[in-house]
Amino acid sequence: MSSPADARPRQFTSALGWPAAIDSAGTVTVQDDAGQLRATYQGTAAKHPSAHVPAGGSHIVRLPTGEVELFNGKPKAKRRRDHNGHLDLYGRRYEFLHVRRWNTEVTCDGVRVAVLHRRFSRTFTVRVNAVRDDTDLLATVLCWYAVRPGRAGAISAAFDGL
Repeated sequence: MSSPADARPRQFTSALGWPAAIDSAGTVTVQDDAGQLRATYQGTAAKHPSAHVPAGGSHIVRLPTGEVELFNGKPKAKRRRDHNGHLDLYGRRYEFLHVRRWNTEVTCDGVRVAVLHRRFSRTFTVRVNAVRDDTDLLATVLCWYAVRPGRAGAISAAFDGL
């Protein structure tokens, strides 16, 4: 029997200060630092739902102005570069480039916006380079929550298959 406390969404806050809530069905709601709804998408629904989307394939992100598609790498990717994703947001192309095992660069039209870094202890940091407006922040926060920084390379993937 589940208690009413189990039905409450879990709350998270990114390093950029934008909070997200995940309900028991895995639906993620992202707000800006002023509390305004910015995006919703379907995260991973499981016993313990998480904000990230499964690696590989396309996922729908609902914005207040419509829907966009977030591509999170090729299905069954073996090489790190095959995990790279992208998001077309308000007329801009944002790319999520997994450059090292623990680092992901967010670029917009070829210009690096931010670098997301995941440490072994599962703590995350963000280095902001050229964030121009809330659209850049939204893309960076979606990468933070939905894509998550870093991917293993081919050698690590080979050992995982053993």
